Amino acid sequence: MTPFWTLLGPDYSGKSTILARLRDEHDWQVVSHDDRFLDRYPLVAKLRESWVDEALGNAGTRYTHELVLSVMHSVILHQRDELRRQTGPGPVIIDSYFYKVLAACTLLGVTHEPTFAYWRTFPQPKGVIYLDVPPDVTWQRSGRGTDVTAFEHYGPTVSQRGFERLQRDLRTRMLSEVRDAPVTVVDATAGRDTVLAKVIAAVGGNQC
Repeated sequence: MTPFWTLLGPDYSGKSTILARLRDEHDWQVVSHDDRFLDRYPLVAKLRESWVDEALGNAGTRYTHELVLSVMHSVILHQRDELRRQTGPGPVIIDSYFYKVLAACTLLGVTHEPTFAYWRTFPQPKGVIYLDVPPDVTWQRSGRGTDVTAFEHYGPTVSQRGFERLQRDLRTRMLSEVRDAPVTVVDATAGRDTVLAKVIAAVGGNQC
């Protein structure tokens, strides 16, 4: 498998924007379950769309935790398979991999340890780039809660306190999950061009 990097960070840290620019402006190979990268995979797009609103929103009531995680498991399997397909000349970078889903689900109490254990057997990145943004800044970026989903906050309803508390805990969990990988922390409150340059430098500018 071609060596790859993982771009990690909290919600509204700017990952999707950075990934799109790496692909469009620098010819990087990008693996992501974001809509803009799924034009050839409508099945994966549908599964991802149903994940928050239907599956996660009814975890433990309408659906068991194992069933809920099986929906996202299919999406993560797609990402793993996409990593194996990358053969082009540009660096390969994946959006969050399984790390963010595992961390957030654990914090929200949606767990199935056999699924998590299986994810941890997947190929490991050569390095992790963490886009670091304080929770109060990401709250502002979310439209002060306008765009926040059930996957991004504690509590039955959206609140700044519930959002910021989950995001703080999420940072700790994600960094713990990747503790055995080389991690580069990037201040993602800087300008977009500056953040992009730091991500490229973290992988190695000579590879772009």
